[in-house]
Amino acid sequence: MNDMNVAMSFTEVEKAVARSRVYALLAQGFRYPEEQVFTRFADGSYAEMLSEALEVCAGDLLDDFRFNWMPSGVPAICCRELEADYLSAFETNMPKPSVSLYEGSYLQKGSKAALLLELKGFYRNFGLTISEAENDLEDALTAELEFMQFLTAKQTQVEVEGTLHKGPYLRAQGDFLERHLANWLPTLRKAVDAKLEQPFYRALTELTSDFVARDLEEVRCNIERLDC
Repeated sequence: MNDMNVAMSFTEVEKAVARSRVYALLAQGFRYPEEQVFTRFADGSYAEMLSEALEVCAGDLLDDFRFNWMPSGVPAICCRELEADYLSAFETNMPKPSVSLYEGSYLQKGSKAALLLELKGFYRNFGLTISEAENDLEDALTAELEFMQFLTAKQTQVEVEGTLHKGPYLRAQGDFLERHLANWLPTLRKAVDAKLEQPFYRALTELTSDFVARDLEEVRCNIERLDC
């Protein structure tokens, strides 16, 4: 019985590590591309790292990932071309309208100022702020994905150390996903499908939306188990 419990505990830790890895990689994919990141895209290592992490924490997404992603895994012939694709897709509105990667662009109600204030509150509760070097806003997709990376990494830490309870981190994940990422990513996905032609960013957005929706359901189930 003790051996079984150890195995189950290890599996939960492994899943939390993999979830954190997926969120980190998704955030990396939506950042302005640099040469090192482009190399990972081009040589297949980025897709391989995603595949390995998904196999641990979201195996049911693997088939779709391999079918939709693998043909789109090499986004450009060089980093400069990928930079141009990124700017066209998300920033310059040239030659076609770009897609915003900021939650505030998809608000159904409330103000952008209130949204940013709420997000700052989430981050500050865990001792985090957007660094001045980032020169970005709290509602950036990359910031929200990295916050989930942080929360899942903290969950991993408390599960490994066994000194604190993972409940607060799970509940924070569920609240943040429900109020933010899972709430606006479907709208972002529709905008990407309607406006973007770049297969790489279309596939990345689809994967991100699907993973977040699945992860929210998983987190809800884990919270229910804690409450039983």
